[in-house]
Amino acid sequence: MTTFLYSHLDMYLRLTVAVAFGFIIGLERAIKHKTAGIRTHALVCLGSCLVMVISQYSGGAYKDPMRLAAQVVSGIGFIGAGVIWTDRKNTKRGITTAANLWITSCLGLTIGYGKYDIAIVTGILMYVSMSLPLWMGKIGILIPKGPEYIDDGDSDGE
Repeated sequence: MTTFLYSHLDMYLRLTVAVAFGFIIGLERAIKHKTAGIRTHALVCLGSCLVMVISQYSGGAYKDPMRLAAQVVSGIGFIGAGVIWTDRKNTKRGITTAANLWITSCLGLTIGYGKYDIAIVTGILMYVSMSLPLWMGKIGILIPKGPEYIDDGDSDGE
């Protein structure tokens, strides 16, 4: 039993890191009171990581971990489409949340593949991208608003 646990230690680490990243990303969305928050992002990242880990560790002559990864990307696109909606003024809302879920699934796939360095850089860039408009507003840099800039319903003006 101990040998089994040690042989799968890297897999457990990947899953744990994925949940942690999903939690952090979801926390940012929960603070902004968005529909997809901590649990959603943690589960999306964990599920994507699990698919990649399982596809890597599955045996067989036709082993191709990218086949399952491709299905995650398209499946999350379907879920993301359900997050986007249009109000009575034809204003699109939820686009940033849908994109956030999509990149969270890609982050989970990256962690599941074992590329922690790429996942860390991506997570940092994701956080900065999500927070930058908020920081810009606080320091007085105006974000242009006009017909070409349609608010997707996020409080950060993106």
